[in-house]
Amino acid sequence: KLSDLIDSHDVVCMLTDSRESRWLPSLLVGAAQRRPRREGDPLPPLGMTVALGFDSFLVSRQSYLESPAACYFCNDMNAPADSLAFRTLDQQCTVTRPGLSGLSSSTAVELIAALVQHPDGFAAPYGPQTKQSCLGVVPHQVRGYVADYRLSPAETEPFKNCICCSQGVMERYEEEGLEFIARIVTNSAELEKISGLQAMQAAVREDDVLAFDEFDDF
Repeated sequence: KLSDLIDSHDVVCMLTDSRESRWLPSLLVGAAQRRPRREGDPLPPLGMTVALGFDSFLVSRQSYLESPAACYFCNDMNAPADSLAFRTLDQQCTVTRPGLSGLSSSTAVELIAALVQHPDGFAAPYGPQTKQSCLGVVPHQVRGYVADYRLSPAETEPFKNCICCSQGVMERYEEEGLEFIARIVTNSAELEKISGLQAMQAAVREDDVLAFDEFDDF
């Protein structure tokens, strides 16, 4: 039913409080992009994430058909886990600056409007040499910072070992369906193995890692 609900909409916005609660809808939106389509079939939905910190926010769109972009989990180095237990309210992103919710949601709406007016629609690329919408640029991601009243648009690329949108995870979901979802809900660490993230981390040697702090000269 959830998959059918996602397929029946043009845009799916992930607006929930915790990281882990965004994983399943992000996965379903990603899977919808991969389904074979015949001429006349409806297009898949666009996945849009809006996430809040105390005085910052993130608006991000996922890959759409053949137009690649990072999903919300492409920067994660661990499988999603319980991020709310044993945390204070401010650590749960429940406490934010008073205007942050309105600023972030209005930024997401403006980005969707610009994409709708773009010649390539939701598949619009973003970069220095790409076409703009009649409403302006269409970044993959926008970060907002209330403390200094700043918006930072960015181009993103999907991570090949992502715990949500990587080929290994998508193929496993397509093969196993709800059985795969039920297993991941019980043991999300399995995603690190399926995605190849575990093997990538194991291959990193200690002398390959460079650590810097504010006292280092570059």
